[in-house]
Amino acid sequence: MTNDEAARPETPEPGTPAPPSADERPRPRYGEYAPPGWSWQPPESAESSTPAQPARPEPVPAPQQPTPSDAPAKPARRAPGWDRILTIGLLAFGAFGAWNSAASLQEIPRQMQLSYDLMGVGTFTPPEWLPTLVLVGTIIQLALYAVVLGLSVLRLRAGRLAFWIPLAGGAASFVVTLVLLSIVMLNDPTYVDFVTGVTTPTPSPTP
Repeated sequence: MTNDEAARPETPEPGTPAPPSADERPRPRYGEYAPPGWSWQPPESAESSTPAQPARPEPVPAPQQPTPSDAPAKPARRAPGWDRILTIGLLAFGAFGAWNSAASLQEIPRQMQLSYDLMGVGTFTPPEWLPTLVLVGTIIQLALYAVVLGLSVLRLRAGRLAFWIPLAGGAASFVVTLVLLSIVMLNDPTYVDFVTGVTTPTPSPTP
């Protein structure tokens, strides 16, 4: 064989299939050469072999700390047993005192005459406005006792101290009586003249 024959490429014989040509394109990845509309689905065996992920438990909220406003209120301290007995006794005494004060207002003319007799300044003449003043004073005394009675009963039912209410009502009743008597005395010219020294007492006749 000559050198020309050795360098000549071998030609396949007629009827012999040509060897497959190597595909120079890169291997497809992730469906680069897939037809339009096609998508890859994992095989059923792969889906069944993949273990299901356990559901993550939801966090349990921490218990809330009670605020001062949510704290139960302390029960109110009830009054001792002696308060009820003392209050009822004072109310009974106050009823008698209110009636006595209202009745004493009706006796103002007689009391003023007794004062005139002691001072020796003559006879007391009641002014025209004295009956009206006596009526107003009587209503005030009775209304004051009604208020004291109502407040005392409310506090007794609530279990709170109530004995001081009749005491305060008695003090207020005494002040009202004193004010009314002062109005009568200070508006009487004879009494004012005697107190200021303008009028001298008349000596009582000797037997």
